[in-house]
Amino acid sequence: MAVSVRVRAAAKVNLHLRVYGRRKDGYHGILSIFQAVSLGDCIVIRSLKESDTIEIEGDFDCPARQTTIYKAVLAYREATGDRTGLSISVDKRIPAGAGLGGGSSDAASALVGLEAILEGGLGSSAMKGLGASIGSDVPFFLTAAAAIVSGRGEIVRPLEARDDYCLVLAFPGPGVSTAWAYSLLDSERPDDSAEPDPGMEELAEAYRGDIGLWPFANSFEGPVFRARREIPKAVELVAGSGASFAAMSGSGNAVFGVFEDEPAARAATAKLRDAGFHACASSPLARYPPLD
Repeated sequence: MAVSVRVRAAAKVNLHLRVYGRRKDGYHGILSIFQAVSLGDCIVIRSLKESDTIEIEGDFDCPARQTTIYKAVLAYREATGDRTGLSISVDKRIPAGAGLGGGSSDAASALVGLEAILEGGLGSSAMKGLGASIGSDVPFFLTAAAAIVSGRGEIVRPLEARDDYCLVLAFPGPGVSTAWAYSLLDSERPDDSAEPDPGMEELAEAYRGDIGLWPFANSFEGPVFRARREIPKAVELVAGSGASFAAMSGSGNAVFGVFEDEPAARAATAKLRDAGFHACASSPLARYPPLD
């Protein structure tokens, strides 16, 4: 058994996000394109001599025992029966409440790290099942760098990921609660039938095509933009900085722009920072093996 393992936890952007009405099980159905990006957290897992111990350190927005990483440890222990003591340290780079999947990615990478260090032999299918029990988006981070995601987020159809463009991420104002965004969407949109609804094949074809012609949309943008005016201002600034495509990711607050060359992305990042926004350059991942 290994003594320690280091795991990457990539953020993702929703290039497209269609949210359907609430289902009978209480979840909303989605149809989305997830793209993993280079911005990410770093997780180091170490085994301890003391069994049953779970130590988690990191700059979280909640107590350590409420994090998805802690949930991942409990789920893994239940599945394998392994009670090895663990010390887990997290270098958090993905902002909370940004719509970038930080919590889901941390859970997925924690599962990968636990499987590597404890050699539980669960296999891919069982790991994805554990991931889905922790959060709807977790299976994506165990599957692919880019994918069409549907259901409540647990159905993942991998795409051949592109890496021929650059990204700029901006974070206007405080984070957005996903629960609040869904509540706002439900209250302002009693009927979702008027929204654009491209099918999977259309989305896959568009993803492979001209970025400037992407037909992608985000169901959250209307209600969230009206409630948080700084977010559409950031989208406008990103678009005006030469982005071929600009949008909000997930339920916000992160805004991203897609640029076809690195100098343009760097210039846009500087422009956003000069305007008072926290911003960074990033890049899409063509592959996503989370183990360093």
